[in-house]
Amino acid sequence: MKKTIIYLFGLLMVSAAFMACDDPYADQFVAEPEVNEQGPIQSADGFTFALGSGVSSAVVLADADLVAAKALEVVKATATPQLADGAFLKYKVEVSDTKDFINVIELPAVSANNAATVNAVDLNETVKTLFGKAPFAREVFIRATPVLIDGDTKVQLTTHPVFGPVLVTPVGMVIETEYYLIGDLNDWNINDLEVFKFSHSGKDVYEDPNFSILVNTMLNADGNGYFKIVPKSSKDAASWTGVLGNPVDGNTALEGELIIENSKAMRVTEPGWVKITLNMMEYTYKIELIGEVVQTLYMPGGYQGWTPATAPTVFTRNLDFKYEGYVNFQESTEFKFTEQPDWDGTNYGDGGDGTLSTTGGNLSVAEAGYYKVNVDLSGNPYTYSLVKTDWGLIGSATSGGWDNSTPMTYDPAAKLWTVTTTLKAEEFKFRANNGWDINLGGDMNNLNYGGDNIKVTEVGTYLVTLDLSNPAAYKASIVKQ
Repeated sequence: MKKTIIYLFGLLMVSAAFMACDDPYADQFVAEPEVNEQGPIQSADGFTFALGSGVSSAVVLADADLVAAKALEVVKATATPQLADGAFLKYKVEVSDTKDFINVIELPAVSANNAATVNAVDLNETVKTLFGKAPFAREVFIRATPVLIDGDTKVQLTTHPVFGPVLVTPVGMVIETEYYLIGDLNDWNINDLEVFKFSHSGKDVYEDPNFSILVNTMLNADGNGYFKIVPKSSKDAASWTGVLGNPVDGNTALEGELIIENSKAMRVTEPGWVKITLNMMEYTYKIELIGEVVQTLYMPGGYQGWTPATAPTVFTRNLDFKYEGYVNFQESTEFKFTEQPDWDGTNYGDGGDGTLSTTGGNLSVAEAGYYKVNVDLSGNPYTYSLVKTDWGLIGSATSGGWDNSTPMTYDPAAKLWTVTTTLKAEEFKFRANNGWDINLGGDMNNLNYGGDNIKVTEVGTYLVTLDLSNPAAYKASIVKQ
């Protein structure tokens, strides 16, 4: 037996298992290695290990590193016992986000000169897998399992040194949490962008990098529709630094790339509704010329025989793709939204977690009741919500004053909420669920949320009705008995 292995037998003080297989990392290792405390230099079995030069200081990966498949030395032996000619160390290299290595990813490694190197591409993907795609500095821990190879004989050392934390910043585009539209439609006013904010799903922007906005005509009075994209940091600073555009000035293409340096304005040339979608992971944009807006969505379901033509509807008053209405479900049931009073148009079903999908299954309501329904098709993803409501009167004209609602009763045949009650010559409003989140006032023929108080001219007993059956205009009446 060669003197290298004899030396290690005495040094390791274990029954070393010799393996003639090609894979030095098989299950037949000598023993479960002991994990050392992480540090810059570690010694065991006559070997001394240290962090490699590629990660001994903070690593900030760049596109050039990935293109060139840059090799990064991650661990090396700085001292070894006397080895026979041709004997060398081969390493298994693992990375984790914690020093206890609960989450572990093995990195492909190349061993040479008693050191191990990894590819920048592999390290970049490993860090993003452990932490997500954000290009932020991350603390990683590196574990090396050294195996001494002498010809066909392989022996794993009784230690595998752990180093860290090591700072690694993966390659990736910086994605901000908010983006805004600026251009001819708002006179390029960077100080007034709130109403031109792109919508987003609210998820981690590196998991969902898509932002979208709906605008009713991009053109100003002169017919110009030039625009750019303002990230939150630029908006907050009221600065043009960092504003995104296209390499081509006045580009009218419906798709293109976004750049920052020397960016030019893109252009929409047609009036009507326009949807702009950004993919900030790819730094691209897409323009959809929508034209007219479908104002009504139908709600067919099991509660009414799945007949779109006779189904309740939700309506968009502001032509902004945000729909609302009220539906009485007399039992738990399933339903969908449709754009036409039949099944020939676009249908919206369950996309999961309060979202809608044009390929989704039926939506459902678990409990009977009178529901406020909202649908938002203006952003990404499409969403909907259902809020069960019970209505009443509130105000100085009522017996409960401004503290307690006078309950109303719903008549499903008449589709009306009603109450007969004594009112003072004061004021009142309608509100749902004994709270102020949903309240109606103002014009009795076109009630609005948060509208003005409704005046009662003289004391008396009144039949008060609330009609929410037509989402285009909510109405009420007050008739003295």
